[in-house]
Amino acid sequence: MLLVMDIQTIRKDINLSRIIEEVEKYIFTYEGFGYKNQICLQGLNETSDPYYGSRSLKEIDSEYTEKDFNVSVFTEMIYTNKIVEDLGLCRTRIMRMKPKTCLSYHYDPKPRIHIPIITNPSCFLLIDKKAHYLKANGSVYLVDTTKWHTAINASLESRTHLVGVINE
Repeated sequence: MLLVMDIQTIRKDINLSRIIEEVEKYIFTYEGFGYKNQICLQGLNETSDPYYGSRSLKEIDSEYTEKDFNVSVFTEMIYTNKIVEDLGLCRTRIMRMKPKTCLSYHYDPKPRIHIPIITNPSCFLLIDKKAHYLKANGSVYLVDTTKWHTAINASLESRTHLVGVINE
């Protein structure tokens, strides 16, 4: 997939209230999530440890690829799983950034889909040293994460995104 821009809005019809309701009920309360801040919504099978493969590709055994993480782990999340399925995603995660934090500057092997769930104007994606604010307004963003990038939360509140890989 060739991306012309760093970020493209590809949909604007996501019901964030329904995703937030499911995330608050099943993810924010999941054992260890407050410490780890990333959890996979998809695994190798329904009984996969949702933390396996959540942080980096280095955690994934060489026999697996991102495409192998395509089975819903949180089957109770009916609406969120339907969005993930409709978008054709794999290795989909809920990523929460604590206030005043950022990720390492890195690049990914494939572009990512981002759905901002909880955010504010002091949260950015920095792509090739250019800052982008993704609004939590029901939009689905295609982000060219094959470029050098990082996420920055320069606010005093946590930021939460749903992030997945297009399973092509």
